[in-house]
Amino acid sequence: MYETYAALQRPSNSRQYLWRYYPFERLRDLIQSAELFFTHVPAFTDKLEGALTTKSRERLFRWFIMHGSTPATASKEVVQYEQLREGFYASCWHMSNHESYLMWRAYADRGFAVRTTFERVQASFEPFPGVISGGVVNYVNFERDDTELGNAFTHVTTKDLPYRDEREFRLFFWKPDPRNGSHEPLKKGVRIPVDLRFLVERVFISPFVGQPPPEVRDLLLHSGIEWTSSSISVRSDKDSNALQKSRHAAA
Repeated sequence: MYETYAALQRPSNSRQYLWRYYPFERLRDLIQSAELFFTHVPAFTDKLEGALTTKSRERLFRWFIMHGSTPATASKEVVQYEQLREGFYASCWHMSNHESYLMWRAYADRGFAVRTTFERVQASFEPFPGVISGGVVNYVNFERDDTELGNAFTHVTTKDLPYRDEREFRLFFWKPDPRNGSHEPLKKGVRIPVDLRFLVERVFISPFVGQPPPEVRDLLLHSGIEWTSSSISVRSDKDSNALQKSRHAAA
């Protein structure tokens, strides 16, 4: 089931579109298994995932000192606090009302995008006996900004400013929750059963592909999933050169 925590920010609109950009292998796995893969947060390439900002780390260090810890002990306690991220697994979605050329290029230039909504995502976890939660990611300057302490969910929904164009919404599997105790993660993540009828509202075909290959078309038709070509128009080099010439002529 899906559950909301007070520390997690919800999208302002329950029908907010959420997008997941996939290469074909990942899309096929999702549809054939009816399982969504959640990556272990420490396994993300950004090593600041789930970490404290510089100012937050310094403030927490001072707090431990004020409460009787030695500097050496306080340093260890700060490290232990940041290790709370070890219990989190995340599935990351792009929050936007429209397709993103940037996301296509970064994650699926010849792949596919699953579109859903916040309310559909919540309904899709009804088959799961454990608990899934989710929140909008906040972007801060890790060198200058201070963030709230006291709730680990705050830190796994905080990312460094250079990633702000991703406009991320994250789904979480939190292993320490007793209701999730029977669901054992794999080495780098955990697979969570979902109801595809709710999760997948539509599949979009990459603007760099055009028509889906027969294998993709057959998979979507067999699964009863609607698909459509991207609405993004990709210009060829010839088109781009012609556009540049027309601009120079107009100038």
